[in-house]
Amino acid sequence: MKNIVRYFALACVALGMASCVQDLNTKPIDPNSSTSFNQDRMFTKCYACMAVIGQSGPGDNSDVEDIDAGMSGFYRTIWYCNDLTTDEAFWIWDDPESRGLPTTNWTGESGMIKGIYTRLNLNIKYCNHYLTYASDESQEDKYRLAEVRWIRAFHYYFLMDMFLYAPLVTTESNEYPHYVSRHELYQWLVNELEEIIPLLPDTRVSKYRVGKAAAQLLLARIYLNADVYNKYNKNWTAGKMWDKALKAADDLITDNPQHTLVTAPITTDSNFVYTAYQRLFMGDNDRDDVIKESLFQIYQDGLYTQSHAGANFLVAGPRIAGMNAWGIESEWHALRTSPTMVDKFLAPDGIDRETAKNMIYDEYNMPTQLGDDRAIFCSDGKNTTEGINFDLTGAMGVGANKNFYESWAGCKFTAVYSSAALPKYSPRQNASWADTDIPMLRMAEAYMIKAEALFRKGDKSGALDIINNTIRARANAAPLALAKFDEEALLDEWSREFWFEGRRRIDLIRFGRFFGPTADQYRFHWEGRMGKQDQAPAVNSPFFVTGTPEYMNWFPVPSEDKLANPNFKTDVEGDSNNEFAAQGGDGYVY
Repeated sequence: MKNIVRYFALACVALGMASCVQDLNTKPIDPNSSTSFNQDRMFTKCYACMAVIGQSGPGDNSDVEDIDAGMSGFYRTIWYCNDLTTDEAFWIWDDPESRGLPTTNWTGESGMIKGIYTRLNLNIKYCNHYLTYASDESQEDKYRLAEVRWIRAFHYYFLMDMFLYAPLVTTESNEYPHYVSRHELYQWLVNELEEIIPLLPDTRVSKYRVGKAAAQLLLARIYLNADVYNKYNKNWTAGKMWDKALKAADDLITDNPQHTLVTAPITTDSNFVYTAYQRLFMGDNDRDDVIKESLFQIYQDGLYTQSHAGANFLVAGPRIAGMNAWGIESEWHALRTSPTMVDKFLAPDGIDRETAKNMIYDEYNMPTQLGDDRAIFCSDGKNTTEGINFDLTGAMGVGANKNFYESWAGCKFTAVYSSAALPKYSPRQNASWADTDIPMLRMAEAYMIKAEALFRKGDKSGALDIINNTIRARANAAPLALAKFDEEALLDEWSREFWFEGRRRIDLIRFGRFFGPTADQYRFHWEGRMGKQDQAPAVNSPFFVTGTPEYMNWFPVPSEDKLANPNFKTDVEGDSNNEFAAQGGDGYVY
């Protein structure tokens, strides 16, 4: 990653979190005047590097170079790679960072892929710096060490999930790293998390720090996806981790009564109702009765964590002037749902797109019409800038020619507070920046992991019982029928619960629906994106005729890193079955 980042910008960013994370209320270090290790400030930095882009300001001085600063943050890079590449979302602006992701045209030169690879490795370097120098004298010191180990493991999880191989560096070093195969990183992560869990506090020290529950859920997720990460491990037996995934999810639910699903709506003095599910993604989702569902959330504050790479792009992205108030004034008209994703909510009620043309509702009424509190879509555009309604025809062109109105607006994330009598009266700290925290790990995932593990083990009835009586019951959605409960129904439920939360690609790959031979019959990535309605865009897609290649189930290690690192080998050490060695170790030419 030479020349990509400023490796030694180890200054800590003050989060201004005195009211909720007392020990993170520290002053910034000026990297030009101080190179000494400050344990409190470095601990802050290890959390802050997931919330802000760098040392100052929302639009410049990012820790990651060679990418638009506003897109260089931890969450936005993850979200782009995991959602814009799938059937859930489309980005209208034709910027270089996102270009190619929605249309399956990415390479080792793609800006956003270089951005995520660099961001993950840089943040790991911050963690290694802390772990090298931090004290372990007090119990608080010990908790902090375990938390930073978890943060590092969380970053390594994304490296493992997104790349076929990656550097594994666990000590502070300025040497060029060696690469390990995905299944080696899998084993390291499992061992690391199992060791960390008993070291973390049973109940997190504060709402913006992690406890053992976050490590338990991350481990359960890794177990659930174990077959993906070990596909090229010659000693692996597919399906052998379903029992461990089930037990890990069950232990999490049983051992952590302080973390439960949010099931209570709020009715304001004006008789306006904010549903339990909506409250998870609102400007005051840090309330004690809401944050209990979140095992780890990224702190967002309109005064202290201003960034285009956090909640703001999820709140402002889908909005255009004239829509219902969303808590801030920023409106980008850039982020849209795909019609295929909307279909997930139409199908259970037997609604087709022709019928859906007559469903003209805003995001507060659409859930009732579709019988699911999670269907937070707006099709009513009569008060918007152009005064036309949103439809489900899908993107009709490219770049600036794409029309924002050609799919329903996804309004799941909002900066409106649940205390607002009406959305337009919502309080806010800043007119331009959202206070909405980003939920990264929710208890709902533990229930979905448990349900899927039961399904994989042949207990369809037990799996459906969890989905119907826990997941769908909270959403006020009608139960699914056992006779129609199959893999597709299970995958659709993952989408309905977690849409726009930056994880769709993970689920599609596990179900064999992303790329490769098993995915070609499920061409979600063509529909509503570059072709008109359901017509496949043969002209725009390089893979329409030949089929999608297996190697696009992961991203390329950036070409710059391969060329600059003398330790790089196309035959990755420890991965003797690597069939992609002739093409850069991961199938991509560089």
